[in-house]
Amino acid sequence: MGRGRGGAGGFGTRSGPSGRRTGTYAFVHGAALLAAASLTARLLGGLARIPLTRLLGGEGMGLFQMAYVIYTTAVTFAVAGVTVATSRIVAEWVARGLPREAPRVLAAALLVALASGALIWLGLDRGALWLAESFLGDPRAASIIRVIAPAVVVVSLITAFRGYFQGFQMMGPPAAAHVLEQVVRVGTMIWLVVALSPEGLERAVGGATSANTIGALAGLALLVVLFVRGRREREGPGGRRGLYLPPTFPETLGRLLATAVPVTLGAAVLPLMDAVQTFIVPGRLLEAGFDPGEATDLYGRLHGMAYPLAGLPAIVASAIATALVPAITEALTRGEREEVDSRTWAALRLTVMFSLPAAVGLFILARPINEMLFDIPEAGIPLMYVSGSCLLIALQQTTSGVLQGLGLVNVPFWGLLAGLAANTVTTYYLTGLPGLAINGAALGIVTGFLVAAGVNLAVVLRQTRAGRDLAGLVLRPVAATAAMALATLAVYGWGLAALGGNTGATLLAVTAGVLVYGVALLAVNGVTEREVEYIPVIGPRLSAFLRRR
Repeated sequence: MGRGRGGAGGFGTRSGPSGRRTGTYAFVHGAALLAAASLTARLLGGLARIPLTRLLGGEGMGLFQMAYVIYTTAVTFAVAGVTVATSRIVAEWVARGLPREAPRVLAAALLVALASGALIWLGLDRGALWLAESFLGDPRAASIIRVIAPAVVVVSLITAFRGYFQGFQMMGPPAAAHVLEQVVRVGTMIWLVVALSPEGLERAVGGATSANTIGALAGLALLVVLFVRGRREREGPGGRRGLYLPPTFPETLGRLLATAVPVTLGAAVLPLMDAVQTFIVPGRLLEAGFDPGEATDLYGRLHGMAYPLAGLPAIVASAIATALVPAITEALTRGEREEVDSRTWAALRLTVMFSLPAAVGLFILARPINEMLFDIPEAGIPLMYVSGSCLLIALQQTTSGVLQGLGLVNVPFWGLLAGLAANTVTTYYLTGLPGLAINGAALGIVTGFLVAAGVNLAVVLRQTRAGRDLAGLVLRPVAATAAMALATLAVYGWGLAALGGNTGATLLAVTAGVLVYGVALLAVNGVTEREVEYIPVIGPRLSAFLRRR
């Protein structure tokens, strides 16, 4: 396959089975589709909270959130490794020219997903009252947990189908199912809350949580339809292929579990990082001289306001990592080491390109952003400290995708364990210092992801040659980010004087920063017109415009 980097780097393409486009194009285009779907779903979910809060009130939202935290944790344990394992094994068979083995992998994935989902559903249903009383402190949450528990099974099955499609590097079906799932969930949620509100608060909250199952069923139905409709085109005609002897179903199941279990363990470490902060930070703040009310307020500023903002750019990195697993696996199976290096380099560069300016932007506009969103500018101080995790979380996710594609599925788990230890020690020591207090906890988060990302990155750079072009990887995005930072500060200062209000000045500064960063990136050859073309929907037109200019 011909390709050239041309400064920032050109991405080559080639045609695969049934005209399917493969190569770096499929990876970049697929990542963009997944990122767009995730952003759309988050936007819908965020907007839905406005009418939901008005309908349920603070007490109802508290019950809803309690059950939802238990549900999201359960889903993590049920599905975290299934998608990665399925996509990786399917990608291997596709690369070997044997796509008809993919249904065997899907069958094994569905079995694992159904078993794990059903076990967790049963555990949540039987242990709902214990969870509600022991962990949540409100026995009313038990009925809400029982209502939302069946969704775990449906979501588990969805992840198996997602892994199947991603193994073919077809990101459109999972992206479409994700958006449909959220649209149906949000619409059903509002309708059920309105319909059940006369029957009492618990019934209304139960209706809101049951919408998760209904939305998931809609997404699963779409994936099943797309699987049946395009199966012959993806997998090709039947028949034996020479002397090839396919693996038995138990062998396929064993391979799937060998990949899925370490990935699931790694995903389970991330909630532990949050749990460590929850257990350590309030107590250390009390020891530093703060009263209980102040300690709770400071903890809320970090984990309720600053940290979620720092994690938003990880949506793009998560999409890159998801698309990267089958892309790396395919190239590795074909023996194309140069293509492995190229795709890894492209993924790291895209991660830095998106997350570095986000980290710097959050740092310099920390107080204005928090004042605009939460009317608490003081929460901008911990955001300044935790903003560095924006880049580190993204790098940890992207490098995990590379390592999983290479088959080194244990490395991200050990990296996260090391990060958990670093987070724990740093948080405990720094939070107890009166001069740092909650900012010490923010530095604990940064330290944890610094170690986790550092372990992953060290192994990636040792296994590939992705670090050989530092100019394209780091220097050009740094130069463009510097221009963005200067422009953002200047425009915010001007806007504050001209408009007389923080909100208008902040929005104007953010807009100017995005535009200046894009122009500066083009000026330093940090991105090419050909790469812009890979953006779904608007890419071709934007690329044509850039060529004319």
